[in-house]
Amino acid sequence: MKILPVVLETLSITRVGTTGVYFDYSSADLVTYKIPLQINDENYYIPAISATSFKGLLRSVYERYLRKEKSGNVSGSGNQKVLENIKNLNYEERTLIFENLKEELEKYVYSGLIDKVGENLEEVFKQYLEITGYGIDKACYVTSDLDRCENLALIEDEKKRKLKEAWIKLTGRKNLCEVCKVLGTSGVRGFVKFTDLVAVDPFPVLLERITHVAINRITGTAEKGKLFTEEIIPAGVKFLGFLAVLEDSLTERVIEMLKVLREKARKGEVWIGGRGSSGYGTFRLYIPGEVMEFNSVIFKGKFALNISEPREGLACERKIICKLFPETFINSLNPVTEGEVTFIVRVETGEEYEAKNGEELKEVLDKVKDKKYEIKTRGVWSLL
Repeated sequence: MKILPVVLETLSITRVGTTGVYFDYSSADLVTYKIPLQINDENYYIPAISATSFKGLLRSVYERYLRKEKSGNVSGSGNQKVLENIKNLNYEERTLIFENLKEELEKYVYSGLIDKVGENLEEVFKQYLEITGYGIDKACYVTSDLDRCENLALIEDEKKRKLKEAWIKLTGRKNLCEVCKVLGTSGVRGFVKFTDLVAVDPFPVLLERITHVAINRITGTAEKGKLFTEEIIPAGVKFLGFLAVLEDSLTERVIEMLKVLREKARKGEVWIGGRGSSGYGTFRLYIPGEVMEFNSVIFKGKFALNISEPREGLACERKIICKLFPETFINSLNPVTEGEVTFIVRVETGEEYEAKNGEELKEVLDKVKDKKYEIKTRGVWSLL
């Protein structure tokens, strides 16, 4: 088992909603997700990002990446092979898929993505690939009844099972897609265990409250009776969570998923929680191998988020954090020490320079200041 610590830092106000009731007479109409914690006989509710929210975001982003970006969203020569799978279907399978795929595409007509549904299987399948991506053999879409992976042994309805078998033959997935093999799907257990991401810096977090009101489109004034309040997490809060990869051979795949999500977050293309189109939920993601500094009553010092085997001697010193996560998870955090970093400066023309400390790095950058370059680090580095 490999433990992957992750830190999500909010860059804007954020609300990951919940239906829980906290028996607070002054609670907002829309509250944020919290977990209970008892410290010295005092009860606290700590803001958190639920494991289901983070897992769902990670899955959806990686599915889209495999379907559209990694394979390309055009019908090139490589992607044309997917369309050729139609030849492998018999008449019954073609008819079954055509009927269900037409029904699936109807919602894309109403959303304006296509003008009308095609007249035969070749047309509708190509329409579906152009909308959802040609990497259909690599990833399913779990929100689609037709396209999602399922455990065929648990499907009792014979017609539905035949449809799924025909869809697997058409997409070339070999039962489960690359995402579902790792994260699981209906009737198939995943190989990654997610924890909630808990706010650890600052600790405790002081939540904010925003009042919203609807505007009457005709008068331009506040709509009567449409006032409501919303509980939000401010920018600059760091949430700590863990992914336990139960099968070591899948670790690199999970890290790739995290890297894709980190890059999408860096570009502002994804968000966590609600109201993303209103600027909520932008974030920065830190993954294993990067350095993150914590300043709160939970952590004293700096920690590098590296993959490591569980070990003894760290969690027992941090009693509050041990109430939130299993001890073996906490033991995957490595204290940062000086002198363990090497800076790699790569110039666009091919030259590569190494620097062991900040002074050497400054000298290298002075040499290449008139060229395009990138800086990468190997190891860990104290942020002080």
